[in-house]
Amino acid sequence: MWSTPIRAHCYSTWDTWFRRLGVGFEVLQQGLWLGLLDNQHLDEVGRVQYARWSKYGDEAYNLSGLLPWEERVIADYYPSSCSILVGAAGGGREPVALARMGYHVDAFDSTPVLAECCRQLMEREQLPGKVFVAGAGRVPDDVDGQYDGVVIGWGGYMHIPGRGNRVAFLTALRRRVAAGAPLLLSFFCRRERSRRHDWIHAFARQVRYLRRSRDPVEYGDTLASTFDHFFTEAEIRTELAEAGFELFDYRESPYGHAVGRAV
Repeated sequence: MWSTPIRAHCYSTWDTWFRRLGVGFEVLQQGLWLGLLDNQHLDEVGRVQYARWSKYGDEAYNLSGLLPWEERVIADYYPSSCSILVGAAGGGREPVALARMGYHVDAFDSTPVLAECCRQLMEREQLPGKVFVAGAGRVPDDVDGQYDGVVIGWGGYMHIPGRGNRVAFLTALRRRVAAGAPLLLSFFCRRERSRRHDWIHAFARQVRYLRRSRDPVEYGDTLASTFDHFFTEAEIRTELAEAGFELFDYRESPYGHAVGRAV
């Protein structure tokens, strides 16, 4: 019979190696599929996944209001009763909450079923505002006029693959606001480098090279159910600046978010 210390040691060793194998398999899976899928495929993965997840079309969730950190940003940077364009609006949580607070809200999302949920919920709650379906990572052409501010729905910005595509998205938003207008983005954060991101990036880049893909893999790209880019503060600052915004407020907790201001 094994003694208690030996059994405990065996379990601890097994657990350590099992977890390492699990991490290794996750890295392998993400790197492989990031390499096999180009940006347009990653956009479609996002639409498919969000259409499948019942949470984002659930009425109770979409009537649950803003999160505390979202409430703080709105109170600090968005004047009362101003007009707000909400991108990546999902099933309507942010647009409904903002409209109830007295803001004039229009919204768009790239998942048609969620955009329709948002439209129906706004209508049922007797809240004014237009809801548009957008191409992935794009601002709908039907969105015209000027807004006093922009809110990109929870985590939506990090789902856009490709730095150039993200900057183009922000640039399109900049054309719809005046100087001084606030812009809220939220995202996953990372430090400069990590072994996990090193491996995912190296594997995915090699697969795309073998496929002769024209879409580069960027450091910080991941694929766990949806495409997500993990940002550093410097990346957020640079992408905002290239699109005509200055970084005004950057925080990594309780969830990564930044406020830009149109210049």
